[in-house]
Amino acid sequence: MTTIGFIGSGRIGGALAQLAVSAGHDIVLSNSRGPDSLRETAARLGSRARAATTTEAAAAGDLVVVTIPVRAYRQVPAEALRG
Repeated sequence: MTTIGFIGSGRIGGALAQLAVSAGHDIVLSNSRGPDSLRETAARLGSRARAATTTEAAAAGDLVVVTIPVRAYRQVPAEALRG
């Protein structure tokens, strides 16, 4: 199954993550506050979800979804997304 990395796990990223888990995908959640701030969310989503840093989410995902405010685009780990 596909692993989807999420950079940004607010309302939009969280909703998409829920849909992805419901569809049977593994997900890796991240945000600017770090993985500790997402542990409860990952636990609520179940065994297919885990929290990570943005760089880890970018590297782990077969597909990566970026849902952040436009003003924060420079914080996206571009190097980890290459390839």
